[in-house]
Amino acid sequence: MNLDQARAVAEEYFNGVRSPGAAAEIQIHTFREGYVAWPREPEPDDLTVLPDTVGGGCVIIDGATGEIAILPLLDPEIVADQWPGHRPR
Repeated sequence: MNLDQARAVAEEYFNGVRSPGAAAEIQIHTFREGYVAWPREPEPDDLTVLPDTVGGGCVIIDGATGEIAILPLLDPEIVADQWPGHRPR
């Protein structure tokens, strides 16, 4: 699994259910065992209105198998450190 393939998986996961005009920008953090991906939602026009979705998640895409795991959205380096089999730097 390379970065382009991981991006395609993340795009399908996060944007596959959205209308084309509502697609979110996908951010990706690369680490030794794979990729952490999450959607970057646009800033709301009115900050006093609650968002449609509260909280969020990210996916880890295993670099060897392409399998994904869904995790809470935290700092991407923290998420990568929690990945099973993670090898310390």
